[in-house]
Amino acid sequence: MRLGIIGSGMVGRTLAADLARLGHEVVIGTRDPGKLEAFVAEHPGVRAAPNSEAAAFGELVLLATNWAGTREALELAGADNLNGKVVVDITNPLDFSTGRPALALGWNTSAGEQVQGWIPGARVVKALNIVTADAMLKPREFTGGEPDMFIAGNDAEAKGEVTRLLESVGWGVVNLGDITMSRSIEPLAMIWIVHGFNSGWTKRNHAFKLLNR
Repeated sequence: MRLGIIGSGMVGRTLAADLARLGHEVVIGTRDPGKLEAFVAEHPGVRAAPNSEAAAFGELVLLATNWAGTREALELAGADNLNGKVVVDITNPLDFSTGRPALALGWNTSAGEQVQGWIPGARVVKALNIVTADAMLKPREFTGGEPDMFIAGNDAEAKGEVTRLLESVGWGVVNLGDITMSRSIEPLAMIWIVHGFNSGWTKRNHAFKLLNR
């Protein structure tokens, strides 16, 4: 599959490397492709380009930006390049003003909803925001059984595409409903972060599992 990534920070680079390892063609979007020259040289199958080119290239696009820069990154990507495409929103709307992350949005809106509003022609699916980047495509490395990934979005077919990608690498997938359910998924990221802080980050690779009986 051809995959575009918007965001060239740690999350974007980790996803690019792992997706290329899995055999996908990847273009990672950035303001300055030259700064990723060494990274691209180390990862065959990954190419760096402006956000607009990454968005146009991807059959499926992953949004992996810092929340503060998300809207501008999408503007650089170009709404026309994303129309009709599945966009996986991995962002978390975090506020670091107190020195300890907190949600900047919540309960009556969400990052997922705002992203869908900024690119109304795209089919946004919230996913992958509740674990660390190096675990997003390696869920089989967790102990204690298959972890679950919660997703939300307005388009059933788009959620089906994302589900197939996630299940192919080992996630159990729980579909919570439309994009407004991002209001419930994004606080899960805060639980992940708080547990990490409380453990001194000795439990950085933790994940969630929905149990039934």
